[in-house]
Amino acid sequence: MKLKYKFAVMAVVLLMLAGSSEAVLRNGSIRGRAGLSYGSISYSFRSLSVVIRNRNAHNVNFGGTMIFLDKNYKVIAKAELLTARIKRRSSRQYKAFFSFGSGHEAQAARYLEWEF
Repeated sequence: MKLKYKFAVMAVVLLMLAGSSEAVLRNGSIRGRAGLSYGSISYSFRSLSVVIRNRNAHNVNFGGTMIFLDKNYKVIAKAELLTARIKRRSSRQYKAFFSFGSGHEAQAARYLEWEF
């Protein structure tokens, strides 16, 4: 009887944890830069990797600051990307370093803004 009780409790706990998770979309276009989009963000403690895609027919110089915001639009992390050239109709992987916050905080962010 105790085995059935323990199994039922574990099942309830697992269902509660699965129901409380939420997904954060980390792919999208970059506001203010026509034809550029970002995706494939991977976080570590001091840095992150992000892929910037250029759908334009010309080369673009790109760099700036990624600002991670919580649900109340409060800044919780900032990551700096150095300026580099992205060839036409291609993508480039950037490594950005956090100037404020960390990868753990940025991963929990609800919104992402760009500052150029």
